[in-house]
Amino acid sequence: MDIGRQLKIARESIGYTLQKVEEESGIGKSSLSEFENGRREPKFSQLSRLAEVYKRAIEFFFADEPPIENIMLWRETPSIEGEKEMIEAEFRQLCHRYRNLEVVMNEVKENKLPELDIDREKFSYKDANELAEETQRRFLLGDVPCTSLKHTLEEKFYVKIFHLAFSGSGSAISTVSQEFGPAILLNSASKLWRRNFDLAHELFHILTWKVFRSGDFEGSEPSKYEEKLANAFASRLLLPTDVVKGKIESGMNEKGQIGLEALDEIAREFGVSTEALLWRLLYLYNKPAEEVEKYIEQVKSLRFNRPARRSDEPDKLPERYCSLAIRALGEGKLSLIQFAKYMGISYKQAEEYLMDEGGFKDEEVSISVA
Repeated sequence: MDIGRQLKIARESIGYTLQKVEEESGIGKSSLSEFENGRREPKFSQLSRLAEVYKRAIEFFFADEPPIENIMLWRETPSIEGEKEMIEAEFRQLCHRYRNLEVVMNEVKENKLPELDIDREKFSYKDANELAEETQRRFLLGDVPCTSLKHTLEEKFYVKIFHLAFSGSGSAISTVSQEFGPAILLNSASKLWRRNFDLAHELFHILTWKVFRSGDFEGSEPSKYEEKLANAFASRLLLPTDVVKGKIESGMNEKGQIGLEALDEIAREFGVSTEALLWRLLYLYNKPAEEVEKYIEQVKSLRFNRPARRSDEPDKLPERYCSLAIRALGEGKLSLIQFAKYMGISYKQAEEYLMDEGGFKDEEVSISVA
C-alpha cells in the first residue's frame, strides 16, 4: 500500500497542480507534497477531503497496486484547458457510485449487449449498417427508435448513461469497464436531437469495443474511419429504412419531389437533425454527396424561419441509479451524508427523502387476482 503514490496518481489524472489542490482542499502545498513523497501520511479527515477533490472513493488510496484506468473515448475533446480531466473524473466517479449502489442493494446486473466477432481491418459501412439493423430488431426499438433507445439501454441492457454539461456541441464519452460495465456520458448542454444521435453513435463504440480497442490498438483514439462508421450506424439505427422511406414518399408530389420543410418535419419526428436525414438520402436514394451538401446549406438558412426544436433538460442521473440510492437510504445501507453526495444535493434536501409516520412508505395495496 502506497498512499503517496495513489495521491499523486489521483491528482495528475484530474490535471491539478499542488496549488490548485491547496485552493480546493484547504491543505497546504508543503503538506500535500509530503503526503505524495511518503514523508508522512495524511490524517483520515485530510484524506477524505482529498477524495472529494479528486472525485475518488476513499478506498482508492489504500490500493496495493496502481489502478488501471479505463479508456475514455471522446467524440470531441473539450477545448477548455483542464475540462477533459475534470469531466472524466466526475464521469468515472458516477460510474463507481452506480456500481456501489448495485452492490449494496445486491442488484448487480451484467450487461447483455451482444459481442461482435469481426475483423477490424475488414469492418465496412455495410457491416455498420447491418449491425444497426440487427440492433434495432434485437432491441425492439420500434418505428421511431429515439423514443425508446435510452430507456432500453438502461433498463434492459444495463448501460450506465449520465448527463453533464461541458463544452463542445458534439462531445460525448463512452467507456467499457471490467468493474462497472459499459457507460455513456452525454452533454446535457446539447440539443435533444444532438443527444439522440450522440447516444446512438456511442452505442456503436460500445458494441464494437473489443473490435477496435484490443491488441495493438488498445487505448487508441478512434480513427476518422471508425467515427464515420459510428455515424453510419447511428444514422441507420435512428432512421429505419422502410419507415423513413414511407414518410418521405408519402410527402412527395407527382414529380417525385419533396420540400425541405417537409423533410425537416420528418427529421423532427425521428428526433434527428435535418442534416442527418439529408445524409440518409444519400444511401436511401443514391443521391450524390454534392447534391446533399447543397440541400444542407439551404436548410441552414431555412432554420431561422422555423420554430425552435424541443430540447428537454435531461436528468443528470439515471432513474435506476436514483431508485437504488433512495432504497439504500431507506434500508440504512447509505448514510444521509453519502446519499446527499451520491444524489448531488444538500444534506437538508437529503433529509426530505426520509419519510415520517405520515408518509406512505409502509402503506400496502391489496390486489385481488382473478
